[in-house]
Amino acid sequence: MDQQRRLLVFGLVSFLTFYGWLFIGPVFFPDLFPKEQPGVVQVDGADPAPADGNASADAGDNASNDDGASGKADASPEVTASKEPVADDAKPANEIKEPNPAAATLPKFPTQTVVLGSPDLTTGYVLEVQLTSVGASVQSATLTDPRFPVAENPANIRPRPQLRVVGNNLTLDESIKPLVRSREALTVDLKIESFDEKLAEQDIRASLRTVNWELLETEKDVENPDVLSGATFRIVSPDGSLEVRKQFQLQRIPADKLAVPDIRQSYGSAYQLDVSIQLRNISQKTIATQYTMQGPVGLPLEDVENARKNRDIKVGFLNDSGSVSAELMTSSSLVKDWKKESVEEWTRPIQYAGVDVQFFAALIVPTGDQLTRQTFATVTPTVVKLDEKHAERSDISLELKSSEFEIPADGLVQHDFQMFLGPKSQELLIPFKADSIIDYGWFGSISHIMVYLLKTFHSWGVHYGIAIVMLTVLVRGMMFPISRKQAASAKKMKDLQPQLTALREKYKDDKQKLAQAQMELYREANFNPFAGCLPVVLQLPIFISLYQALNNWVDLRMASFLWIDNLAAPDALFEMSFSLPFLGSSFNLLPLITVVLFYAQQKMFMPPPTTDEMAMQQKMMNFMMIFMGFLFYRVPAGLCVYFIASSAWGMTERKLLEYLPEKQPDPEKLKKKQDKQGGGFFGKLMHQMQEAADMQEQIKRQREGDDKNGPAGGAVTKRRK
Repeated sequence: MDQQRRLLVFGLVSFLTFYGWLFIGPVFFPDLFPKEQPGVVQVDGADPAPADGNASADAGDNASNDDGASGKADASPEVTASKEPVADDAKPANEIKEPNPAAATLPKFPTQTVVLGSPDLTTGYVLEVQLTSVGASVQSATLTDPRFPVAENPANIRPRPQLRVVGNNLTLDESIKPLVRSREALTVDLKIESFDEKLAEQDIRASLRTVNWELLETEKDVENPDVLSGATFRIVSPDGSLEVRKQFQLQRIPADKLAVPDIRQSYGSAYQLDVSIQLRNISQKTIATQYTMQGPVGLPLEDVENARKNRDIKVGFLNDSGSVSAELMTSSSLVKDWKKESVEEWTRPIQYAGVDVQFFAALIVPTGDQLTRQTFATVTPTVVKLDEKHAERSDISLELKSSEFEIPADGLVQHDFQMFLGPKSQELLIPFKADSIIDYGWFGSISHIMVYLLKTFHSWGVHYGIAIVMLTVLVRGMMFPISRKQAASAKKMKDLQPQLTALREKYKDDKQKLAQAQMELYREANFNPFAGCLPVVLQLPIFISLYQALNNWVDLRMASFLWIDNLAAPDALFEMSFSLPFLGSSFNLLPLITVVLFYAQQKMFMPPPTTDEMAMQQKMMNFMMIFMGFLFYRVPAGLCVYFIASSAWGMTERKLLEYLPEKQPDPEKLKKKQDKQGGGFFGKLMHQMQEAADMQEQIKRQREGDDKNGPAGGAVTKRRK
């Protein structure tokens, strides 16, 4: 009896404990009883993702990332995925799901990440593209070439992490270290209104951008079995009427070309990701539809305080002749139009469309004859993420809306695209007919010559800093005959100073006669007072061309020289604890050295002032030196290297020219030349000034005569009235 009583008490206590654990405890002590959500899968240490395929907008649509510190997934061909079995309604590729509206359900697939390419350059890949099943989108694209690390490295990570061309709109959560989508938009996201409406009937938050697509298959590289080169995602509408597939294929450098020197700098296809969108009608009725594809998202901004440009929209329109006309829209102008809801939609056929930054670009290039049949009916710039404080730093992109098309029953429509994801280099962009996105400005031809010379010098094994010095020596050496004339002109000006002083004293009350006498003196001495300006004028296009080259040529990015980490940015010797207006918080040494040399050069070669006007001019020049210090303080370090080398060369050259005998012109040849040209340029100028002075003198005498004959003059005036 006692045994039965103990058994009954044990059973009752067990039941009460079990009941309390399941129902009472979670109500009164929720922290001690975490609720286990059914259908939740864990993906490689990331936040739990709902197994029903819906990426929660509140949770930020978490996508996994194996390497939290560097922002890159593991390069293994294994697909990051849950070990849970795939849902029963996920059919193989060769099976077609018959429409069954009554059984419409939301697609249920796990969150998966696929990495195409490899960081190992010996495989021929220069890109590592990370795809996510959430929206079947490009999560990030990382350049694996060691020439392209990140510019800013505040954590001082060694080696520097590699730069991501797209996907920089993703943030890193330090607690669990997954990549979290900061917005819905990711590169090549899709919108299909009819499809999204059916998904929203199942879950109001669901859309083609937020649900998980089925990872149908992956493709291994034939020559590198450990590397994935392609992947295919699929999704079927809840009513089973439409199937959408996205295929990705990453290109690489062929194995037989890997040994070619600098092949990564000239083989454009290596930076190409092929994207194919397939829409299959698996119903028995014709479907009329169209889609909107998201353009590149999250391009990197570098050195935002000093960069000449931020993100820009770049579109190349096709003309009837087959030529390409480039169109540009800056981020600041787009934000302004976007706030006014007046963003222009472009409807012309395109060769390419995308976003570029200072040194990198992400472009979408539709295949096929776009003049005959446009793939995209409209291309619309859009703001992905607004920066209220700095509108020019906003994340911008494009939405490409396809032309409307019909899909017959059991029919298939396929659109193919090429995506360029890489550095802005002419050799790489020419195969895509997109080299016009590199803008060297007015003196583009000179910039190309300078870039060619710098490449040639660098190919000899010298650093780019030394190459800039060599370029300076070459330019100044070619200008030596002009510099010699400039030095001779300065010496002659110094010799003429006593005579000029005498003329100023003689004609101090008559400026016209003083100018005439000075011009006559210059003509007799065969002196051109403007000859000293010629070297400056000739160097101006070189200065502008080099500035444009430094702001556009990607090879100078992160090129080191002495203490300089990046010749395409200010030298930033160290960071100050405060920020100065217009100057920033970096202490840049090279601009200060440049201004000091300019000032020393001015003091060394400018003659002492002999008049108040000359003294005032020299004071103005001193103020100009200070202004130039502000102007040059944030220019690229490579430009300062050029100016420093040019100033040092000029000072040395002028000192050496003082020891060279002055070249005297042949008097007979000079006389013949002056007679032939009417006395030369300044002779003609003097003649014109003489005629003007005579005319003014005649008018003056006539007025004086009219004043003496006052009444007569007045009578004539009265009769004329």
